[in-house]
Amino acid sequence: MKKRLIIYLASLFACLVASCTEKEEITNGGGEPQTYIPFAINKGVNISNWLSQMEAIPANGFSQAEAQKLASYGFDHIRLPIEEKLFFTEDGEKIPEAFTLMHNAIGWCRDAGMKVILDLHVLRDHHFNTTVTTSGDPIESFYDTFEDMKWANWFANGPGVTVNNVDNPSKSGINTSNRVFMAERKTGVDNWSNAKKKEFGALPVGTGKMQFKYLRAKIYKSTKSTITVVLSDENNTNDGYYGYDNTKTNEWEEIAVDVSNYNKNCGRIAIRPQEGETIYFDDVFFSDSKTGDNKIYPETGTTTIVPKLWTDKDSQYKYLDLWKVLAEELNQYPNDLVAYELLNEPVAPYASQWNSLSMQLIRELRQTEPERKLIIGSNRWQSVNTFNELAIPAGDPNIILSFHFYNPHPLTHYQAEWTEEKDLNVAIHYPGELIKEEDFNQLSEAMQKLVTPYMGTYDKTTLESLVLKAEMKAASLGVQVYCGEFGCYKKTPAADRMQWIRDVVSIFRERHIAYSYWEYKAGFGFCDSQGNVIEQEVLDLLTK
Repeated sequence: MKKRLIIYLASLFACLVASCTEKEEITNGGGEPQTYIPFAINKGVNISNWLSQMEAIPANGFSQAEAQKLASYGFDHIRLPIEEKLFFTEDGEKIPEAFTLMHNAIGWCRDAGMKVILDLHVLRDHHFNTTVTTSGDPIESFYDTFEDMKWANWFANGPGVTVNNVDNPSKSGINTSNRVFMAERKTGVDNWSNAKKKEFGALPVGTGKMQFKYLRAKIYKSTKSTITVVLSDENNTNDGYYGYDNTKTNEWEEIAVDVSNYNKNCGRIAIRPQEGETIYFDDVFFSDSKTGDNKIYPETGTTTIVPKLWTDKDSQYKYLDLWKVLAEELNQYPNDLVAYELLNEPVAPYASQWNSLSMQLIRELRQTEPERKLIIGSNRWQSVNTFNELAIPAGDPNIILSFHFYNPHPLTHYQAEWTEEKDLNVAIHYPGELIKEEDFNQLSEAMQKLVTPYMGTYDKTTLESLVLKAEMKAASLGVQVYCGEFGCYKKTPAADRMQWIRDVVSIFRERHIAYSYWEYKAGFGFCDSQGNVIEQEVLDLLTK
């Protein structure tokens, strides 16, 4: 593929997507109106280990007879994963044999009455089974001292507050600097007014090793009261509210506001005094601790592997161009037959990187296919726990949000050979307490560390509360939601495995969420490598 010059836009649009349940026209970003095209799907299955995750395409991967058989079982669509190296040479030339098989599969499914979701599953520069941390360089917070009359992008947000850079009202104790910042809140005017800071770049805030956990500052007040701190992302959305009660009056106090549960990239902060109150603050920054400096360093000995897709612009351009070629191949098919899934389980260091790249791709694809269904999931394996970080273009009714569901992971991937759970040798349970305390105590320190985040009791209600995270996000954006992958590995104890599958399918059906089981054949599947049914009970749960 020839390299193109693309203006890479890092800023994100605010996500306000109109809800569409019938055909209607939506103006997308001031461009040509889009017509909402229904993509009616219900029960599907993944065709894995054929056009993806293989060194070469196997001869018996999928056939017309199998497409007819899957349709006869009751499946109405397939999710078809494909891999860059099987479809393109390293020079970007198309590999005809792979494209022929892709077109064959779509034709077979069309003739069988099934739809196809084409899933770009693996890139040369991106694999979902990658260890992802941040880069080895220190992450630096802003550090606002307010000296030399510098306001550091602070401003009055709303008519109810006045802000200024002023002389230090008390050059003593822990703060002898000359200049500080003042926020004075009026009475009876706009209760939401605050002093706000923006345009400092996205900073990771959360519980992870490489995330900031505290907003630190020195403050000076004449009364004891609650200070409200508000964090927002780069789009001024996804607010997190935090309160802090000062313990001193008429003297400088150093505070550390715990903001660790924000778990997003922060692009704006606001500080709101109480009504009728004046607050002075100085030396403001994010920190990974209540004390110490304002940088986060990688943990000693940490090996950092970040897929090239997130560190190299040429790799990003190649990804965009790759999809342009795929779209040229696929645009011959009706919009209600084939949908495009932009990338399987993105694993960027920060959600904003995936949000930015996917938005750029959507804008590119919309130039030629305004009504094609585009399927997108959240950063970090399309987990329901990261769905709140996902951003999509405003006003696009033909987007489907896709989540993957393997919760809790030690159960669904019990002793799976390619995972850390491969050495997990302990009784595991569903429903009920995942691992009994006495069994947990027998595990090695490494295994205890692995399973600790998942410890607890799980049942249908627990799983449904997790699914709701994805459902509510899609509802807030007015778009369709879909579970593109779920399943339980064959080594999970049989009774627990079946009950988990039964409960998950039941949740999807009760909540009218379309799904695609992982997978047709192989370790999670209900058929053997020849397509013969070996687990009729699983197939019945998925289709009856």
